[in-house]
Amino acid sequence: MYLRMGSNAASKRLWKSGRSFLTLCATPTQHKTEETQDSLNTAKAHKCCAENTVQHKTNSSPCASQRMLRLQLNELDREYRTLQENYKRVLAHAEDTNRRVRKSVEDARIYGIHSFCKDILAVADLLENTTQEVTEMEQANTNPTMKNLHEGLCLINEKLCNIFVKYGLEKMSSIGVKYNSAEHEIVLRVPSVEALPGTVVKIEQEGYKLHGRILRTAQVGLAIEAQPHLRKGRNGS
Repeated sequence: MYLRMGSNAASKRLWKSGRSFLTLCATPTQHKTEETQDSLNTAKAHKCCAENTVQHKTNSSPCASQRMLRLQLNELDREYRTLQENYKRVLAHAEDTNRRVRKSVEDARIYGIHSFCKDILAVADLLENTTQEVTEMEQANTNPTMKNLHEGLCLINEKLCNIFVKYGLEKMSSIGVKYNSAEHEIVLRVPSVEALPGTVVKIEQEGYKLHGRILRTAQVGLAIEAQPHLRKGRNGS
């Protein structure tokens, strides 16, 4: 009997020990399961959040695309305006350059003979002075040779004047005009009771223009007011 009672007590102690052992062994596994469940719940939550985010992006993607396209359009518009302004600036510069080149070419064509004309004027002056001298000699002498020489000089002078006109070289008319510092060079002053003071009354050397541009100024005598006794003598006569 004592043996049976001892055996029952030992069985109870063993059962309790086994239960405690099972409890101890089951605790880490339960914790692990709970951690796994938490991880699953967290992953699920993240998944739902990600799905919501994707759905939100999907729903809002047209607006985002429109904003992006609008920004790109604005950027392209700014670039277009910049290129257009640069194009206009370059075009204006090219037109100005072409205009200056054309003017330079035209000036070279028209005024390229500037130096030659200045040199040939010396010949024209010599021919004109010789013609005047021969005219005076012809008037004082009836020699036919002088007459023929005078006629030849007059023909040469006329031909030369025609050539001057052909190439835009013209003689300035200075007698009786008011003094102009751009066209006239004063070499003497002539007292005059008829001409107004400051007007040209005598030409020592003719002035010329080439296509309207002054090639050589005229050397002139300028009228000044006559002395009182000269005015009285003029009035008395």
